[in-house]
Amino acid sequence: MVITVVVLAIGTWIGWPREGGPVDPTAQDAGVAAPGGQDDFRNPEGTSDDPPEAGAPVTGPVDEPVDGQPAAGDPAVEVTAEPEFDETAPSEPVPATWDDTVRAAARDAALATMTAFAATDRSAAAWWDALEPLLTPQARPVYQDVDPRLVPVTEVTGDPEVTDETSTLLAEVSVPTDIGPYTVLLTRADGAAPWLAEQIRPPEGS
Repeated sequence: MVITVVVLAIGTWIGWPREGGPVDPTAQDAGVAAPGGQDDFRNPEGTSDDPPEAGAPVTGPVDEPVDGQPAAGDPAVEVTAEPEFDETAPSEPVPATWDDTVRAAARDAALATMTAFAATDRSAAAWWDALEPLLTPQARPVYQDVDPRLVPVTEVTGDPEVTDETSTLLAEVSVPTDIGPYTVLLTRADGAAPWLAEQIRPPEGS
């Protein structure tokens, strides 16, 4: 009887933890605190994994956007910008007509064109700088490479005269020069646009 009591006491003493209470044989399998204050992490297969380090990022399922919708917690998107309008859109063209003011403008445009064209004593660059703004975009490539030394006219000798005003957007103006009358074909985009030279025609037979 005494021997049995001693054996039981020794067995109890062996199973008793050095710190804390008696060992729970199911503690390790349940993933709870084990003797010595250490946690025993086990996965479902029963194999031990190392405990996560302090500060390590937590991995796991996160809320992701679905079909372009913001994820949970994201602020709602608000559209506060006002729609922009194209301020450079062309306006309605101004109707073109003929009157004394329009005729005077056509004569002045033809006179300025012929004066610049006849200024053959200038350098090629200066000659072109004076003539270019008076020409239409289509005429500029035609006259850009003209050598002013080869231009036969050198002087305007009289007042221009409108000779054709059949179209309200086209005009022919005759300009007297020292070698005969030049014809300047003018055009404009609408009634408010300036006259520009499309062609500078020399006298017939020159």
